[in-house]
Amino acid sequence: MMDMRNRVGITGLGIMAANGIGLTDFWDTLERGESGIGPITCFDPEGMKCQIAGEVSDFDPEYWIPPEFKPRRMSRGSQFAVTAARLAIEDAGLTTEVLEKCEPIPCILGVCSSALDILAKNPTVSTAGASLPNSAVTAVGQMYHFQTRNITLSNACSSGLDAICLGMNLVKRGEADIVLAGGADASLTRYCLESLLKCKRCCTLNDEPSRASRPFDRARDRGVLAEGAGIVVIENWVHALARGVRPAAEVVSYGSCVDHKDEEEGLGLRRTMEMAMSNAGLRPKDIDCIFAHGPSDTEMDAAETRAIKKAFGDDAYKIPVTSIKGVTGCSMGAGGAHQVIAGALSMTHSLIPPTANFEHGDEECDLDYVPGRARRASIQHTLINAHGIGQSNTSLILRAS
Repeated sequence: MMDMRNRVGITGLGIMAANGIGLTDFWDTLERGESGIGPITCFDPEGMKCQIAGEVSDFDPEYWIPPEFKPRRMSRGSQFAVTAARLAIEDAGLTTEVLEKCEPIPCILGVCSSALDILAKNPTVSTAGASLPNSAVTAVGQMYHFQTRNITLSNACSSGLDAICLGMNLVKRGEADIVLAGGADASLTRYCLESLLKCKRCCTLNDEPSRASRPFDRARDRGVLAEGAGIVVIENWVHALARGVRPAAEVVSYGSCVDHKDEEEGLGLRRTMEMAMSNAGLRPKDIDCIFAHGPSDTEMDAAETRAIKKAFGDDAYKIPVTSIKGVTGCSMGAGGAHQVIAGALSMTHSLIPPTANFEHGDEECDLDYVPGRARRASIQHTLINAHGIGQSNTSLILRAS
């Protein structure tokens, strides 16, 4: 029973991504390797070298968010966060009565940037609060009739995964029975895209948008900027069972560190993977699947492959490695949370989604990247990687429920 009290489960999943809103659309397109990347429509990209992105399409904030919360005054990232939180709470079967008994509910959101769409306009008094970095988590807290404890963290593309790690710690230490955690980002603005182009972090393969993001493939260019949100309900295992819910997956352990100053970007993932396995009491051969950061970047994909080889040794060639970014694009602060949700669904369905658009590796990317189609597999432990600009790295391990 003492072990049960320390176990941390995921009981609710909420997803907003370029390949779908909600679990069904998100998983179906992942399974088929069907990309959500297309021409940019949220602003006019005329004259720019990049004309494509992973936009969340068919999203009407007024359908998802009650009018009294003034959804049109929210930033797009806040709209995504509120919607993903709603989907996660509904998926977890959480009632207002249950949530009120657990007050204050920690709500932890990772973001990569402030509300760039709001800042791109002429700010007014009514939008001042909407432009703050904590506006998304504040919007989530205000949407519901239970008291929250709001935490915003920003660690580039590691942000969403770091938020889930922090949520796991709060539950494991007994500070909370229920936590909402994940990431949200909507950085598709001319300013952000131009910035990424200047530092050579943005894909320019405009002719075939659906094939532009090619993680680990020989023809990969750079990552494709995307938007979205992913929020999960993290819950004490005993608390979940007591209300008749079996978690979709268990959050077991994690590791986090920056790259060493003397090594190339991304190789710090070796340490985070080793830390996560050590903290879980697992060996490399115990990991059944790796959901890689895999942004489709010429250098980062190769660096992550080298990190996996160093952390797993000969077992690296036996473990399926998949990246969902061929489908979702690089959704910034939401990316790590997207991977956690994909990992949990993968274990539920006993199916590893393919690395979309991977056709030919090279001498640096020569692992099993699940090419072509989804693969049937019995998955007990899944390892998830995230890396962010600024050399942050995080790895998290999920165990099948």
